[in-house]
Amino acid sequence: MTNGVRLAESGDIPSLCEIWELCFHDPGDYIRCFYRENFSRISAYVYAVNDRPVSMLHTLDCSFVNGAETRDARFLYAGGTQPDHRGKGCYSALFEHVKALADRDGFAVFGKPALRELIPYYRALGFEPDSCFRFVTVHPGEKLPLSVSPLSPEEYNRMRNRAFCGRPYAKWPDRHVCWCVADNEYFGGKALAFKFNGSDHFMMCCPSEGTLEITETDLSLDELKQASGALCALFGTRLLKAYMPDYSCEEGEEIVSSVIYNAPMNNTYVNLLLS
Repeated sequence: MTNGVRLAESGDIPSLCEIWELCFHDPGDYIRCFYRENFSRISAYVYAVNDRPVSMLHTLDCSFVNGAETRDARFLYAGGTQPDHRGKGCYSALFEHVKALADRDGFAVFGKPALRELIPYYRALGFEPDSCFRFVTVHPGEKLPLSVSPLSPEEYNRMRNRAFCGRPYAKWPDRHVCWCVADNEYFGGKALAFKFNGSDHFMMCCPSEGTLEITETDLSLDELKQASGALCALFGTRLLKAYMPDYSCEEGEEIVSSVIYNAPMNNTYVNLLLS
């Protein structure tokens, strides 16, 4: 029996599901679906005690792109520790292991703070705040004509890459976008294409308790305000809230969207981050 950090194996999935449910309280079927669809494409690191995982941290591959410059990156996701093993350094050991790999292999590591109050914790681990969102609330205006259609994950990703390639951004593989679309649909959301002001646009959004929450769109804030009436009517919501890139929007609440280690560039637009 051994203790310490190692890569998770398929036989560890029941233990990973247990840690996930204890930490995040998601439904069991959702957690099992995540591993069924994604285990082969992720790296799940565990801290094991007597070979049994008690802490976990997942990484997902992407690239940071800025014009001709490209840098491999890893997104940190769904990290947590069983309650009776917290405060023993298990989780920090996982972070240090991934950072050591980043130093050795030259990739960037980034994560999404669940709360602003966690930023000092990340700083202590060597991470720095990077890109931000502007979280805006829009009350519906006039209902302008708007024809929408569903988007496949692959076409969503092609439109996304065209929209954001003019600045530093996170380029996600199709398999990640496939899961993001499926994840969004699990909670009742949609990935949509539509023509507005003579141009093609895209959006990932989900209605919840009378609010349409927009995870990502290439609309400007002014365009979003113009389309808000039609979008709220389409989803039967009273208002919409949207995560807008901070480089294109000056309104709303500023929210740190990522903290980064081994940063190749500054203020990289990331989104499509799993919560």
